[in-house]
Amino acid sequence: MDKNSKLIDDQANSFGKTPDISRRFVAGGFAGIAASLFAATKANAASGRDGSRGYIVGTDYATQDNPYYDPEFAPIHFPHIFKSKGDVVQSFMWLADGPEPKGCVIICSQAFGGDALDSVIPTLLGAGIHVMRFHPRGMWDDRQDYSFVGALEDLHSAVAHVTENGGQHMVPGSTRAYRIDPSRIAILGKSGGGGNVGWVAASENAAINSVIAVSPGEVKPGLFGPDRLKMYASQKEATDGRIDLLKWLRALTPADYERLDMRKAVPKLVDKRVLLIGCNERDYLSNIHHPLVALMEQGAARNFDHVIMDCNSYFLTARIALARTIASFLKTKAGF
Repeated sequence: MDKNSKLIDDQANSFGKTPDISRRFVAGGFAGIAASLFAATKANAASGRDGSRGYIVGTDYATQDNPYYDPEFAPIHFPHIFKSKGDVVQSFMWLADGPEPKGCVIICSQAFGGDALDSVIPTLLGAGIHVMRFHPRGMWDDRQDYSFVGALEDLHSAVAHVTENGGQHMVPGSTRAYRIDPSRIAILGKSGGGGNVGWVAASENAAINSVIAVSPGEVKPGLFGPDRLKMYASQKEATDGRIDLLKWLRALTPADYERLDMRKAVPKLVDKRVLLIGCNERDYLSNIHHPLVALMEQGAARNFDHVIMDCNSYFLTARIALARTIASFLKTKAGF
């Protein structure tokens, strides 16, 4: 076995049996970062830092805490707000340590307050990446109805907020400043409200550098078969009427369905850095994942990778692997 093959196997084995990762991504991503880190370790050992972003060379940031700690610019978490369509949107910010400009991942939550992938945030911070997460309008308030289109507009407003003033910001109620690199903005989200919305937002917004869609759900007309209607009714009853998907789907206009069509967004993503992460469920793979992969490859996407993990749509048994995959993609493929 040659050295490169062994390195790829070692990287894959470090995941245990959890994810089934596309071979192209492993070879180009994890093996590449491992080789570059190990090769540079001795050269940079004297300084202890790489001199640019405060990282110690040779550290796997996806599985270990950042070993460098800046007491003057320590990691911090705080709530804040921004405006979308004139309305206030509640959001949270996590800052990685160090004063230098950093890339920022914006997390758009799953529909109706579902999975916001909070478990990935510590890994991103350890990798020296700022994180913002927001609650789309109507998700947790009764001032208006939640919708994917509304969440999409809020996501664009979030991007505008973090990139305004050249990425220069102040922590609310503090004299501490922080900087976001406007050229390194990534969108992360799960299912329809996060994965679908993030995918479409990246196709519409030139300021978005990268998008990571985790098991996105399609939004299309005609989702009204008997089994679906039964599921919608069950969800509505279980949530005391809060989640009424049937009402929501029927409220979407033809223009809304057109805008939320992930397949039609593909041509505008071929120059973006895109990672599609799927669960190992037959319906999802055949109806969404594989068709999107085929379209991206047919469109000669330049920076596209995809991963299928051996888990269900909740990813409950693959959270560490999910965090490692996202962090490694951002560090090796997206310039974070």
